[in-house]
Amino acid sequence: MSTLYVMEQGALLKKSGERLIVSLNKKTVVEKHFRDISRVLLFGNIQMTTQVVHQFLMSGIDVCYFTMNGIYRGKLQSTTSQNLYTKMAQMTHWSNKQFLLELSKQIVVLKIDGQRHVLQQRRRGVPSSSEKFSESISQLDKAINDAKEAGSVSVLRGIEGNAARVYFSCWDHLLPSDFPFERRSRRPALNGMNSALNFSYTLLLNETHSVLESYGFDVMLGVYHSIRYGRVSLALDTMEMFRPIFVDRWLIMLARRKQIQAKDFYLDSHAGVYFTKEGRQKFLHLYQQWQEKCALRKQIETVVDGLEKSMLEGDENAFRQATEKVLYRLL
Repeated sequence: MSTLYVMEQGALLKKSGERLIVSLNKKTVVEKHFRDISRVLLFGNIQMTTQVVHQFLMSGIDVCYFTMNGIYRGKLQSTTSQNLYTKMAQMTHWSNKQFLLELSKQIVVLKIDGQRHVLQQRRRGVPSSSEKFSESISQLDKAINDAKEAGSVSVLRGIEGNAARVYFSCWDHLLPSDFPFERRSRRPALNGMNSALNFSYTLLLNETHSVLESYGFDVMLGVYHSIRYGRVSLALDTMEMFRPIFVDRWLIMLARRKQIQAKDFYLDSHAGVYFTKEGRQKFLHLYQQWQEKCALRKQIETVVDGLEKSMLEGDENAFRQATEKVLYRLL
């Protein structure tokens, strides 16, 4: 099963027997059996017939909506998991601050450890900056130890923020001079690499969100990320460890191989830097290949399974073991 990306403006999704037809100007551009589709991502002005919507709902195929520039807007989703025991356990432990702190420590430690591994792996070939990397890696080692000893979630957030500044300060040394990073910028993204990071994290968040809901979790009720109206805090928690080891190191590799370049992006004077249409198509193809190579959904399911066991048992060890297993699978 695979993800279907539809970006052709004015395209129509319709049903023919057990197959999905994507047509443009009355010509078929994609034809797939519904059983071969895990989810559908629509970018911009795409239409669906009522029959297709019903089939997606009956088949459990999620549909995610994005603007033409790749900004996530929402999703069509079939009935979520009826596993009330998971949700009840989640609610029960949400007031247990020590339990949440232990889970939060694991989230932050694994994220920083992943960042450290990215710098260690990608520093090869940049000897002129060896002192900068050695110093940064030492600082990340210290951050890992500090996170393990943190006495509160607020202290943990400070440690994570400082580690991120150290980590991203090395990125300009890792990337080609014609594809600079400069500094981390979210919305708006100020250059192509930040735009690619933002878009990749959005795709990763959607995958994580989908897995959590299939297990019966309330994605709004976070462990490390605080509750905020409309924010899928638990999905953000769960994706943290995947940011450096799944997204970041891959994007650095793409930039070094010239598989993504400055020409794949354009500047919107009001909203920042985005992929061009052709750049986005190429990027999504590369993303799907990487996702399949890493068996991303399987790795996320392993982490979520560990989280569920920890919630049901009231013991953080299952989550710790699951996250460590996945980290070293992906490295």
